[in-house]
Amino acid sequence: MNKILLSFCAAAMSIVAYAGTTPGLEYQWGKIIDGKTSAGDQSTDVSVDKNGNIYWFGTYGTTTALPDITFGGDYLYTGSEYEGTSNNGNFTLIKTDANGNKLWFAYSNSGDFANNAGGCAATSDGGVVVVSKVRHTDGMTDKNLNLVDATGKELSIDWTCERRFYRLMVTKFTAEGAIAWNRFVEFSTEPGPGAAGNYAQFWADVFNCTSMDVDSNDNIYIALNYRNKVTVKKADGTDAVFTPAESASWTTWTGDSQSTVGDFMVLGLDANGYYRNSLTLEGTAKCTYCQRVEVDGDKVYAQGYTMGDGTALKVGDFTFTPTSDGAYNPLLISADADLKVKWVKNYIGEKIGGKHGFQNCGITPVGNTLWFCGQYNLKITDPDDASKYVTATQGSLREGFVIKLDATDGSWIAARNSRDDEWNEPSAQAKTGLTGYFKVLQNVENPAKIYVYGYNMSVGAFLRQYDATTLEANLEEGQNNVVTSAAMVTCQCIAYDPKNGAAYLTTRANKAMVPMGGESLDASTWAILVAKFNLPSDMKSSGIDDVVTEDEADAPVEYYNLQGMRVENPANGIYIRRQGSKATKVVL
Repeated sequence: MNKILLSFCAAAMSIVAYAGTTPGLEYQWGKIIDGKTSAGDQSTDVSVDKNGNIYWFGTYGTTTALPDITFGGDYLYTGSEYEGTSNNGNFTLIKTDANGNKLWFAYSNSGDFANNAGGCAATSDGGVVVVSKVRHTDGMTDKNLNLVDATGKELSIDWTCERRFYRLMVTKFTAEGAIAWNRFVEFSTEPGPGAAGNYAQFWADVFNCTSMDVDSNDNIYIALNYRNKVTVKKADGTDAVFTPAESASWTTWTGDSQSTVGDFMVLGLDANGYYRNSLTLEGTAKCTYCQRVEVDGDKVYAQGYTMGDGTALKVGDFTFTPTSDGAYNPLLISADADLKVKWVKNYIGEKIGGKHGFQNCGITPVGNTLWFCGQYNLKITDPDDASKYVTATQGSLREGFVIKLDATDGSWIAARNSRDDEWNEPSAQAKTGLTGYFKVLQNVENPAKIYVYGYNMSVGAFLRQYDATTLEANLEEGQNNVVTSAAMVTCQCIAYDPKNGAAYLTTRANKAMVPMGGESLDASTWAILVAKFNLPSDMKSSGIDDVVTEDEADAPVEYYNLQGMRVENPANGIYIRRQGSKATKVVL
């Protein structure tokens, strides 16, 4: 927690200084990260460190004929050779300052890294932890994997094999870009009892990993769906081993990685990458999947889904039975840093028009609120109250949704579907195009509104504004098309820096992308735009987390609102807590 020596009056005045007019979003800069292959570029995650620098992690495609990656039009590095019909995915981590200036980068020049797998999270020392999913470059199983850090030092990973298979890799980079350590989580390639066809002798892809985060102690939390035995090294040299439940779907699984099967896990590692704890479900199901994990202070939130087999599942002291009609049932779990479960909500998912897509989900804890959004063809119903639900309006095209929950117990407060509102630009396309909601932005000091980051395939990437209480759309200022393109622009990632009132986002499109208020930025084919937008002034926090002076022992406690007025009995909201000469911003 940042500590600043100030008087209480100065602290209170600083907090309300940003509560003026909201001029709107302002485009600051944008740059293209571009591999020259036809479809090989993906942004995986974005993270802001304590100094306001940004980490951009993704995978970018190369071939022997097209081996180079560029950043902002300038040569960045030469990736792995590849002679196949597609491309090789190269590990790419770029650190920039808030103005988009490249500070350093790290990359791979051998090894094929999976798209949209893993993530990155800045650590308390200014460094970053990166989780990735990797196998050998096609045709190079006899060669070691290589990572090159920001100092130019090459880490040669001793790994050769006869057949390609995926491993989970966890890498810590220092603030200066040196590799501090590199660890692997191992997954068995031994086929299960239902192995058949091309997978009868060898299982090469037995896990999914789409999210990670770290806490204030730099402990690491990884969202997993695992479909075979997992082995994680402990600090004492022993192993923690996990085996999927022998459900009917697992025992009949052929080994095809496109199948919906496997078990839910939040894997906890310590700050050095060794096994610390884990959160799994007891019982069997057709599939259980952890898609997202987010840390807020000492709280860990996990989001996933279940597909039931008619029996009950248990996690911690909570038991629930998912529906068994083949539809996805969204799952949310709240736990502490030791992964002791506080509450569980398994929502009822029903197919719409025979469709039940459910992907690209995001969860955002802000004070006492937990925001849940995503892309779906479902009706999602509160398991505690059937009158509370959000539903897609048609089965053919996926839509966006956002649900507001009480973070203390998971209770349902409000919900909105992306087609509930007539958006301005243009309303007809905004109502009918393929749509996804990826992340919610909200300022804890000024929580009256939210921005939802998403895209409409006909319109572009946007930040839509909603009233945080009613989820009614602000149609006058509500849709900011932050990036437009004629070539199917989609969202990738976004990181919100409340201290500086900025959003750092990535989008993907084919060739030209036009940021709102900026000039067209060209790319060779499909590429990634990284960009900064300044948010309206009420999305910028005071930057004061704690105010410390000498005498704070036995003085009475007083509460003040953000306008500096004393409150005798504070209710839910944000207040200044004063005890003696110590003033702290608190959420009640």
